[in-house]
Amino acid sequence: MSDNKKTLAEIAQEMAKALREDHEAQKGGASVEERRAMFDQVAKELPHHKNPESKKEIGKFLKALGEGNQAVLKDLGDASNGGGYLTPLEFSSYLIELLYKIPVIRPHATVYPMKSDQMQIPVEATTVSANWTAELATITQSDMTFSEAILAVNNLIGISRMSRQLLLDSAINQNLVDLVMQRFASAIGRQEDTAFMVGSGSGQPKGLRQYSFSHTVAQAGSHLTADDLITVYHALPYQYREQGNPVWLVNDATLAIIRQLKDSNGRYIYEQGWGQALTQDGMTPTLLGKPVLVQNDIPSNLGGSSNASEIYFGDLSYYVIGDREQIFSEVSTQEGTSFAQHRAAVKVGERIDGQLTTTDGFAQLTAVVK
Repeated sequence: MSDNKKTLAEIAQEMAKALREDHEAQKGGASVEERRAMFDQVAKELPHHKNPESKKEIGKFLKALGEGNQAVLKDLGDASNGGGYLTPLEFSSYLIELLYKIPVIRPHATVYPMKSDQMQIPVEATTVSANWTAELATITQSDMTFSEAILAVNNLIGISRMSRQLLLDSAINQNLVDLVMQRFASAIGRQEDTAFMVGSGSGQPKGLRQYSFSHTVAQAGSHLTADDLITVYHALPYQYREQGNPVWLVNDATLAIIRQLKDSNGRYIYEQGWGQALTQDGMTPTLLGKPVLVQNDIPSNLGGSSNASEIYFGDLSYYVIGDREQIFSEVSTQEGTSFAQHRAAVKVGERIDGQLTTTDGFAQLTAVVK
């Protein structure tokens, strides 16, 4: 498959693999002296930027920020209108790279760059049909029609104030750069993923749970069974199930219930050809041959007994994300109390929207209880 035909999910998987391989290669050669004890354990879990020079540039910028070195700040990042400095391109690029590793939904969704604050996405409403027609009979007309999804940007922004001494350490401790970048990407990624799943659509993306699905079935009995999973699997129309890229979306507590299902001989059905558990780093669990994504914003406290949840099965490529600016970031040592407390404020954010373009590509199992 050529690069220009790869899906976002495939690109994200390749990126994650490359990050892990690069991390393993670098981890073995690092000396104890190069790792500050307070970050040593955390650093082992962090991905490393594929371009070491880019990480050095970020370290230089953070060090200059800690020192208040105006000349270096101006050289590495342009001055912003708010009296601070725009971070170097490497800063935002690194965040974007990490952002495709952390969330659940974004790597499988369709992402559109937005050139303005609104973007219209055409959505096929009705399609062309063909009919058997007798000789000289009037041909039945059918027209392809389109509706549209309108993406309108919403602001997701956070500010973190950090010790300038901590930033000074980043010049000699590249793992600290990883830690800072990972924390920002994690914060944005978590908020994104929550909105894509449960967002109200007002001032934030519209989450999957805000839509009504026609392919919805309820758990048949008082306990989840294998039959329920087969029912919702086949509730999704064949063209999406076999010709698309459907995934399961479940709360982790629900996945635990699924893995505890047993046959009449007391054997776990999940290990009898039903699925692949998450047994190795980087592996995605599967169920009935389809990937399982754990999304813990799916409630597990629904129903009369407050212990019910939902299972979604569908093609996330029909969830579209509009990226107006991707990641933007600015820094300042003059903002608020930062100057008096010798700290630096780092502002990171993005302008995005998200909507589902068709509900036909999803099936839902409701009232899921153990």
